[in-house]
This record gives sequence, structure tokens and C-alpha cells, in this order.
Amino acid sequence: MQRPYPLLRAVHLAASPIIGAFVYSGALRTNEAFLALVQWGVFPVVASAGLALWLGPRLMRRGARARDVSR
Repeated sequence: MQRPYPLLRAVHLAASPIIGAFVYSGALRTNEAFLALVQWGVFPVVASAGLALWLGPRLMRRGARARDVSR
């Protein structure tokens, strides 16, 4: 089975350690530049990619069923 979103998965997995560093490192949480990077860059990207990976197959099945019904 081929994964439907290889680029989204790679982005999600590559950016997740930055979130982990933010959560577990008190020193990084006090750095204003890192804080802004995580809040306004990394977290929205990880959250969006995660939602797309989670909901994508479900939405694709729904679209396929709608196309089958309309035929």
C-alpha cells in the first residue's frame, strides 16, 4: 500500500522534534526567537500536516463514494 501523502508525513515527522525540544527544554522556552518560531511557524505546520494526514484518507473515501453514487 502506498502512503498517500509522503511529503506531508516527512514534514510532520521532521518538525515534531522541534515541538519536543520546546516542551522538554526550559532553556529553549525562555528564548524569544525560538518561542516565536515554534508558536508561529512550527506548531501550525505540524498541526496542519497532522490533520491532513488524519483526515485525508477519510475525505478521499467520502469523495470516492460520492462519485460512485453520482454515476
